[in-house]
Amino acid sequence: TPPDPSANEHDSSFLTEDKVDVTISLDVVQFIDIDVKQNTFSLLMSLELFWFDQRLAWEPFIGGCHRVTYRASIDAELTEIWVPNFNLQNKLEGFQMLPEAHASVYYDGSVRWRKTGILTGTCDLKGVTSFPFDTTSCYFDFGDDRNPLFHRVNYDYVAPQFFSSLQDNKWNFQEYRMLTSRTFVEEVTESLSGFENRFIRYRFYFDRAEKFYVHMFVIVYMLFSYLSFGTFWIDAESGDRLGFGTSILFLMVAQDISSADVTPITQEFLWIGKLSLASKLLVLFTIIHSIVAMWILTKDFDGEDGSQEERENFIDTLEENPSRARSFKKLVFDRYCQAGNVFARIEIKEGDSKRLKREKKVRMADVTSFVLCFVAYTILVIILLTTIN
Repeated sequence: TPPDPSANEHDSSFLTEDKVDVTISLDVVQFIDIDVKQNTFSLLMSLELFWFDQRLAWEPFIGGCHRVTYRASIDAELTEIWVPNFNLQNKLEGFQMLPEAHASVYYDGSVRWRKTGILTGTCDLKGVTSFPFDTTSCYFDFGDDRNPLFHRVNYDYVAPQFFSSLQDNKWNFQEYRMLTSRTFVEEVTESLSGFENRFIRYRFYFDRAEKFYVHMFVIVYMLFSYLSFGTFWIDAESGDRLGFGTSILFLMVAQDISSADVTPITQEFLWIGKLSLASKLLVLFTIIHSIVAMWILTKDFDGEDGSQEERENFIDTLEENPSRARSFKKLVFDRYCQAGNVFARIEIKEGDSKRLKREKKVRMADVTSFVLCFVAYTILVIILLTTIN
């Protein structure tokens, strides 16, 4: 059974006349891992519980002994003293699964019980929207999972301590770095089945090794996107033009598959997802543009359903048909071509054949699409970079 509240508890902050005050001290030794797929994280730490049990006190001047050790365990058959039913609440591998350790008991009835090992808990992965430039956070909730009326323990805490290796900014061989200065502790209350319970929450923040993702994914997406704009400089009647664009699209899809293993699964639209989607849409635009250009220029068909005549006279009908719809389409098409001709300087002469005029307008449209895609993608990348939190 729990000890009576000790007379040695003189701290005025303890307002628990009928509960045993147990202080939690946490020393973080090493950060192990964050699993973005399983939403878990692991830390190597030493965790010490401190409380008073006057039933264990003795007179130190008799025998000259100031401290003794007892076997301590949650298991009633293994322990020699009372210990709190303390555990990690969001656990996969909690405090009670750590290697057994003896408790040190001092002459005044104070007890220190320290256990060291790896704790693994579930992680809510806050702040991953900016992946791979994110600073994510996870927490450990410590306490008792029973009704406070039964366990009669009040948990308090001191600020966590960190090994010097965790505070060293020179980290090169690990994906995450713990931001020790941002770690904080708070008390949280959760409504459970029929009662409310109080936990001590340690929240830890981590920086990701973003350079790896920048080199392996971000730069590759950008290079593939800008490279796809070269499609507009390939002969529109060449089959290589369409094959070039589709090959880049397939490479981007393969890049998505590769990045899926390291990308968090979340309802939020991640930064890397926005970049990937924008890149694929622009590559898809170059493919559609190439298909339309080939359709306009193709003239040798075997079909007898009138499609040959429609394609050969696609631009000519825009000029000859006086309907409003045709006039509007011709206006839009001409304006689109003229926009690119500011850079292309292509001159359409009166003596040019219909076929040559068509080819020149397609080249002008290619230049327009190239400039449009290049400027739009560059602006999009700048916006994405400036919105990184």
